[in-house]
Amino acid sequence: MPDNTYDLGRWGYSACPLETDPALFGPFSEFVELWQSRIPEGGRISPRAGFDFFDFEGWWGRVAISRVEGDPVDVRFVLWGTELTEWWGVDYTNKLLGKTSILPSSWRDAESRYFAGMQKEPFIGLVQGNLTQHDRPHIRVLGIDLPMGGDSQTLDSVLTAHIRVELTDSLSSITPDAPIIKEY
Repeated sequence: MPDNTYDLGRWGYSACPLETDPALFGPFSEFVELWQSRIPEGGRISPRAGFDFFDFEGWWGRVAISRVEGDPVDVRFVLWGTELTEWWGVDYTNKLLGKTSILPSSWRDAESRYFAGMQKEPFIGLVQGNLTQHDRPHIRVLGIDLPMGGDSQTLDSVLTAHIRVELTDSLSSITPDAPIIKEY
């Protein structure tokens, strides 16, 4: 993924295989390890019901859970952490991302394709970008998206965690060994 995505606040979205070693995700390694530990034998993804609030201690405030719905695909945040609300300056809880997107072209051209791709063939997602569209160009975040489903086979939700990083940081500097198989 290009390291210059912070220049104009453009967001980058990448896909990694579900079975990727958690250690390759740097600061997200324990989060991915927890998610992988909840995948039932023979399953592909973790069931949403397999998690408890206390599982995310240390991540509280930086976690979001979204429901993937509709055709065309949209994402409704059923949980949007308090620290995320402070960073973004908006609480996305119970809001559809596509309908509330400040940059509809960004949603259509990248984010909706990313989530539709994840719905079709689940993957571990990595995201990076500045909050320029929220008048916060001084804030840069990296995130990880982990698919969840009611039956451990079919995606219906996404578990997300974000970290705040320096403006010059990127996925390639923070998670250099993550095996990216596709960029959106």
